[in-house]
Amino acid sequence: MIDNHKMYVSACSKGNIMIKKLIRPFHYVRSIIRERSKSKKRSSRWNSVRDSFIESYPTCAACGSKNRLQVHHIAPFHLYPELELDIKNLIVLCMDKNECHLEIGHGGSFKCYNPKVETHAKRFLMEKDEKVRKSIVEVCRTIRQKE
Repeated sequence: MIDNHKMYVSACSKGNIMIKKLIRPFHYVRSIIRERSKSKKRSSRWNSVRDSFIESYPTCAACGSKNRLQVHHIAPFHLYPELELDIKNLIVLCMDKNECHLEIGHGGSFKCYNPKVETHAKRFLMEKDEKVRKSIVEVCRTIRQKE
């Protein structure tokens, strides 16, 4: 009986990993579609500002990844359009395995934003313990604000 339970737990764990592997690309594609839908409202200079910012900061501010980088507005673009091109209002986050743009930048929902994204990104980057990293993500989820 115990061996069957261990096998079930092991199968569930593998299933959760598989589900995460399926959901991660979905979140990434959704974030790209969201970005493109906003492009109609953006400044004509946005693409060059975004590209040069990523060139200047080529790693995720939260996890250090160099993959699937995106530029996140600290103060949301639609609430503060005057800060769209202000480099002090930008931070590079990724949609790689940690999904930092979604989790740290938006607190788990693209309909929200994290007003303390810079602080949380720095703490997440410095922390190596996975439990503490998860608690940082949970804090981001609790303080997020509706856009």
